[in-house]
Amino acid sequence: MNNSNDKCKQLRELYDRRATELRVLKESEQEEEREGVANPLEMASIIKSLQKTLSDVDLELQKCLDSN
Repeated sequence: MNNSNDKCKQLRELYDRRATELRVLKESEQEEEREGVANPLEMASIIKSLQKTLSDVDLELQKCLDSN
């Protein structure tokens, strides 16, 4: 059971870090768009990838909640 708790804790930490990274990236994207220096395709790809990662981690976190 301890191993499961550790995994869930790590997933929560990973989710929090990725959510923060995504928020910062979106803010940066908006700033760069205002300044006219953004690379929209590259930025959109990175954002999409982070959103997918968040979704995957969220699914794993749901398993943690279901098992508790």
